[in-house]
Amino acid sequence: MTLIEHLSVVEETSSPINQKHDLVDVIFLVISAIMAGAEGWQDIQTYGDAKQDWLKRYRPFENGIPRRHTVARILKSVVAESLLEALLNWVNEHREAHNKPIIAFDGKVLRGSYRNDRKTALQLVTAYDVDNGLVLSQKPTANKNGEISVVRQMLDILNVKGSIITFDALHCQRETLEKVAERKAHVVVQVKKNQPKLWSAVQSQFQAVFDAGKEKVVTEVVQEIHGRKEERYVFQLKPKFNDELQERWPTIRSIIAVERHRTINGKGTVDTSYYVSSMSPKHKLLGHYIRQHWRIENSQHYVLDVVFKEDDSRIMLEGAVENIALFRRFVMNMLKQCHCGAPSQRNKLKKAGWSDDYRAQVFFG
Repeated sequence: MTLIEHLSVVEETSSPINQKHDLVDVIFLVISAIMAGAEGWQDIQTYGDAKQDWLKRYRPFENGIPRRHTVARILKSVVAESLLEALLNWVNEHREAHNKPIIAFDGKVLRGSYRNDRKTALQLVTAYDVDNGLVLSQKPTANKNGEISVVRQMLDILNVKGSIITFDALHCQRETLEKVAERKAHVVVQVKKNQPKLWSAVQSQFQAVFDAGKEKVVTEVVQEIHGRKEERYVFQLKPKFNDELQERWPTIRSIIAVERHRTINGKGTVDTSYYVSSMSPKHKLLGHYIRQHWRIENSQHYVLDVVFKEDDSRIMLEGAVENIALFRRFVMNMLKQCHCGAPSQRNKLKKAGWSDDYRAQVFFG
């Protein structure tokens, strides 16, 4: 099924009496406008007026192109859960075809959505299929701590069976790790001092091994880029917890230390980060999963901010902000899946704005 067909499940809350424009028409307009570089309501209207003939090849637009205020009002009325369902249905077709297992969860603040008091902005938690480069789901949260419950809700919705779930240290929570186990998935999560007893036990066990000179490097990576050298060494052990910690963290089967040696302009630093996992300490790819987690910063957050200029967006209409953010992720997913004649996301976005044929190829294959 095409994305347009999946969008048929999207619902709106406005009365049918006031529905002058077909909802799928409007969504198709907005997504294709964003794909062509539109950043606000006026951009969407201007794009629609300029590309009316192209748009009508694929959708009826019986009452013409809606004005910017109409687009904003309609998007505010879209039921976010139904829009998310359309994304999930579409993206799962691609995931089933490729069967890639690493899913990173992370939060992102939409800085352009701050209100006048500069205290409230939309924060979204995203589940990101690292290998496919696909956004699987997103949910809003009021603040950083709200991510914990939101992630557990997302784990209930997503099909994560057989996947490797990666988190930052905020989600090193017993309930979250048990939720992952219930969903038949594995987890790799960083440990910091927000879990002081666990962090101390992991750090002490590795320190004892290092002091005795018995450490064994599982993975070694050396990178040199523009005068900067980084060496990463990964060590993995079976946890030796006391009875209290064993009872508290029953799903942990391995502990991991990642030691990073950085040299910049002749000056060196060393730091060590600690992780826990539900997988065996003999698993050779734990270091790889840890490294892959941070691809969500480069592959999703960076692209949204630099290519789509998400942080510069001044769309602040309550209800519409979340939906516009999801549309950007729709577009990013489509561009990721299109392997047709452009080397980067930025180049693809520009080409989609310039070429009607290329834009159609991204939409319909």
